[in-house]
Amino acid sequence: MQPDSSWTTGRPCASLSEGLHEVLARTALSRPDAPALVSGHTTVTYGELNRTADAWAARLAEAGVTRGARVPILLPRSIELVIALLAVLKTGAAYALLDPAWPERRLTEVTEDLAAGLVVCWPDAGCPDLGLPVWSPPDGPVTVPDGYRPAAVSGGDPACVFFTSGTTGRPKGVLTPHWATARLFQHDGFARFGAHTVMPLAAPTPWDAFSLELWSVLLNGGTSLIVEEPYLSAGCLRAAVETHGTDTIWLTSSLFNMIVDEDVDAFHGLRQVMIGGERLSAGHVARFIARHPVIVLLNGYGPVESTVFATTHRVTAADCERPGGIPLGRPVPGTQVHVLDGVRPCAVGETGEICIAGEGLALGYLGDEELTRAKFTHVRVGGRRTRVYRTGDLGVWSPDGLLHFRGRADRQVKIRGHRIEPAEIERQVERLLPAVRHCRVLARPGDGGAARDLVAFCVPQNPGDPLEAALGALNLVLAPYHRPAAVVSVPAFPVTERGKLDEPALLALAPTTAPQPGPDADAVSDDPLDKLVAAVFREVLGRQEVPHDVPLVELGGDSLAAGRVCARLSARLDRPVPVSRIYAHPTAAALAAWLRTTAGQDGQDGAPAACDVVPLTPMQVVYLTKHLVSPGDRTAHCLLTWTVEGELDRAALEAAVAAVHRKHEPLRAVYLADPRPAAWTSPDIPPPPLEVLPARPDVEAAVRELRTALADPLELTGGEVWRTALVPVTPNLAVFGAAVHHIAFDGWSESVLAADLADAYNHGHCGPAPRPSRHPVAADLADHRDYLLDELTGVPELRWPADEVNPLAGGPRHLESPLAPAVVARVDELAARLGVTRFAALLALCASSLAEVTGQRDFAVGVPIAQRYGPALDRAVGCHINMLCVRLRDSALDGGPAAVRETGNVVARAFAAQDVPFPEVLRLVNPPRTDRPPIYQTLFALQDNAPAGLALSGLRTAFVRQPYLELPLELHTELWPRADGGLRMVVSYRPQTVAESTAEEFAKRFTDRLHTIPSGVRP
Repeated sequence: MQPDSSWTTGRPCASLSEGLHEVLARTALSRPDAPALVSGHTTVTYGELNRTADAWAARLAEAGVTRGARVPILLPRSIELVIALLAVLKTGAAYALLDPAWPERRLTEVTEDLAAGLVVCWPDAGCPDLGLPVWSPPDGPVTVPDGYRPAAVSGGDPACVFFTSGTTGRPKGVLTPHWATARLFQHDGFARFGAHTVMPLAAPTPWDAFSLELWSVLLNGGTSLIVEEPYLSAGCLRAAVETHGTDTIWLTSSLFNMIVDEDVDAFHGLRQVMIGGERLSAGHVARFIARHPVIVLLNGYGPVESTVFATTHRVTAADCERPGGIPLGRPVPGTQVHVLDGVRPCAVGETGEICIAGEGLALGYLGDEELTRAKFTHVRVGGRRTRVYRTGDLGVWSPDGLLHFRGRADRQVKIRGHRIEPAEIERQVERLLPAVRHCRVLARPGDGGAARDLVAFCVPQNPGDPLEAALGALNLVLAPYHRPAAVVSVPAFPVTERGKLDEPALLALAPTTAPQPGPDADAVSDDPLDKLVAAVFREVLGRQEVPHDVPLVELGGDSLAAGRVCARLSARLDRPVPVSRIYAHPTAAALAAWLRTTAGQDGQDGAPAACDVVPLTPMQVVYLTKHLVSPGDRTAHCLLTWTVEGELDRAALEAAVAAVHRKHEPLRAVYLADPRPAAWTSPDIPPPPLEVLPARPDVEAAVRELRTALADPLELTGGEVWRTALVPVTPNLAVFGAAVHHIAFDGWSESVLAADLADAYNHGHCGPAPRPSRHPVAADLADHRDYLLDELTGVPELRWPADEVNPLAGGPRHLESPLAPAVVARVDELAARLGVTRFAALLALCASSLAEVTGQRDFAVGVPIAQRYGPALDRAVGCHINMLCVRLRDSALDGGPAAVRETGNVVARAFAAQDVPFPEVLRLVNPPRTDRPPIYQTLFALQDNAPAGLALSGLRTAFVRQPYLELPLELHTELWPRADGGLRMVVSYRPQTVAESTAEEFAKRFTDRLHTIPSGVRP
């Protein structure tokens, strides 16, 4: 480790003295028939690429392009674009790739900064009038003039101009030399690039990431796969791997997160994945590593002024546990990184500004010598005067030589890979909108702390002006990545006590979602495809309604939202849905129409009718509604956990998970609020991966780790109904578990799932799928409704004692008490003598204890009841339950034998009416609306289902009953069977509502009652 806390890797090599085009020409000479570019069904070899570029370069020279010029290229990502930029380099000039989607104002500004003599563009493709001569790529083959020679340049000559955000309201042009790019792709570099590398060219053309994707391949004789889609979506990635053998990709962190969320198996077949551009999400990275442990995952960091990457780090599972986030890593070849406090090198562990030196540095900013001098300064490091770029990023060296990011020293942010100066947008808003007096632009955080989008807060010239037309006006003139998601009119900017802008207070004024349309906004046809597309739009946008004829972007969606829509439709329809199609057909109605007209092409069927649509049960509707209203809710998470001792075959366990997934339709279903009535359908949703988490030193720590991993929300409308994970402890000891949403699961399902997992692990299969079965409809349902209406109307809420509760407490609390077999035997004797069930006797003693603690003589208790009619459902995983409401009052709460007998009568009447769904009971009774659960606030359950034994061959397993992550009610009382014939009583409560002293007093009174039941009692 160097004492000045500066680190360097690699050394310049001979090729850095050449131009990029000269390196490629050598490859063309040695391997002329090797594929260089692939686009669709067209392949261009190195020989063809070099010859065509030579011919185009000669014509550019005839058009006036000279050595040292800067040539704007305004072409879409294509073979012609690559040839054009190579041709520009061969003239000795530098190229600048501009985005055809930029507003004309921005294009005019950057071409002025380039001092361009012409623009490379296709006039018939909407080339804007920039006041420059237009040079069009030749249409058809061209020949190289006799005597033509490409310009010879040095590695330090200008090669490329990148435009990035600036604080003045005008973009900055960053001029970089040839060796800045070439230094990255040496044989001893940060990644493996060679003749067999196949890498998609998918980044936006103006980015330096485009240089990464292109030159990493062309400087090493590999193949560049040109992506015509807007970006590399999951479906596009799958096709690139399967069809062209793609083995290396680059993704922004946001795009990486999206693919991990939507289709993590799309990475299968890759050798290395590079990500960066924004702060990484440790959760997404951990899920990727667990699923693809052999793929090299590299975190790349570097501002455009240091050309693509300054540091990289190969990410491991352990990095996801670092409290400071995933490291930025170590410098790439030809690069030095210093952490400075002014001009003083910081010590290891001391935070300072990240400053970069070496061959990767830009030559400076076009036309701004003052800014160049300010950002590219000279400092003395190790006794030598060194030119550095001051990034404005804060960092720190750790003792192991890794650089860690610690935030920004200024306001700069990155959103989906774009570096943005909010001040630039503020100046543009104030200049473009006369109605705005002052503007402040802030970034809203998203996944992993990265910036999600921008909000423009504006003080209007006329107080009270809502600035309703501002957003639409800005969308016409701002670059897409500069456009705010919302414009918020504010009377003034809030400030802190010290007079600084109070950013949290300002962000709190931003709308959380896009405006909701009226009740008829999503009135689409009854066609299942129309409804499916509309449902996916709603899922991705987080909206309750979606107008069928409004483009996705106008509803608040961005490019990543478009990717999520297409990924989910691809999965549910089992056909490719390219992202480009949603750009061409941006509304739900238009996209559905395209899907309909292209159904059956390429062997795909565009209609969802291939999947049976099954109406949800009333209880499933309850769970789906709660999920849609509160996607992060965890009250419906059913947790299963086992310890496993012995030599576990992880591949066999993952295969067993897949087999169970295929067998039980509810586990591989998509749950939809539309079409109405709500339903579920079973497309070919892939099974959940067996996520292998970091090892833990003991079983207790492993169970905690597993619990945390399984606690993440499940996405029912996206086909994520359950997940599995494994935590190693020692080579022969691990903890395995699963989380299943209650919409597809119940207590009976525990033993069914465990048995099927064991069968599949031991024998490779778990039997045929259970036959569907419908619940019978009770003939006297009307009488049952009348009974429930009379019984439950006016039931009072349960009032807890006014003891001090803890409103800031986290999850639920749990109290446990063992009940010996002798205690249970006395309960059974009491029940037999009084002519009631064990359940009724236990409920009576529980209710009398509640009455004593609360002082209340009338309340209701919720009771879950299984509804598995017929043997076909005995081997089915699913949600086959209803909730009963048992009202107990007066004599049923006295605690004596008469109270037990009366409770038995109440329970019998309630069970007789069990076929009336609980949601219908709520509609019948229509209880007053409060912020508490309706009708009953506490639950009682005698959990007498079969134990969830996981009998894996050659292994010793034990089931671990985990407490609930969250509670739907305020207090739960459950009794679980023990192997010795006893019971385990668990009282779970919400400490925000029920005081600890209250819960403890109730548990004590109930336990005392159970232990003091006399033998031989008489009614």
